[in-house]
Amino acid sequence: MSKIKYAFIIVLSLFIAACQSTKSQNSTSVKQQWQAHQQNLQQINAFQVNGSIAYMSTKSRNYGRFLITQQSTDNYEVKLTTPVGTNILTLKAEPNYAQLIDKNGESYQDVNVENLMKKISNVNIPLNSLHNWLKGFSDNINADKLDNSGRLISTIFMQGNNKWTLKISSYTNYTYKNKEIYLPAIIELTHDDVVVRLKISNWVLR
Repeated sequence: MSKIKYAFIIVLSLFIAACQSTKSQNSTSVKQQWQAHQQNLQQINAFQVNGSIAYMSTKSRNYGRFLITQQSTDNYEVKLTTPVGTNILTLKAEPNYAQLIDKNGESYQDVNVENLMKKISNVNIPLNSLHNWLKGFSDNINADKLDNSGRLISTIFMQGNNKWTLKISSYTNYTYKNKEIYLPAIIELTHDDVVVRLKISNWVLR
């Protein structure tokens, strides 16, 4: 074997080893960033968020604005209005209790917020896991997909026997407890023929 050919093989071997090492380091870095991001998200349990919402299915298309005020993991209020600000409904959720007030001021109650929403408004959304998917938090290691910065871009949420696919296509950075944190700007939830798309205008962290 000539010296040139031998040197080429050595250089090639070193190059492959370096690429494998870099790939491993990048993978570890993304995982570490995701773990740190998860820890920060778990601390956020009180916030206010607003934006626009689209609810689409083969039967109908509805558009509006939303304001969500969350006091704790299972205590929150959702206000939906038309694009021009006319009230559609107000939904309040607490442990084992939910109340929906429609546009006419009629009040309805149930022990399950998802059942109440579906029964009165015929809108099906995985509200029991709202506090997670709205923030872009998940610990479903078998379904979570991350971007190069260790942020969630897609995963699966279960709603009883229903499987919802969550996709986050855009993030905005905020400051929380003197730390930079990225929160979703565009969210899409899909199940069968239903698509729920949220475009978030602003987060207020408490």
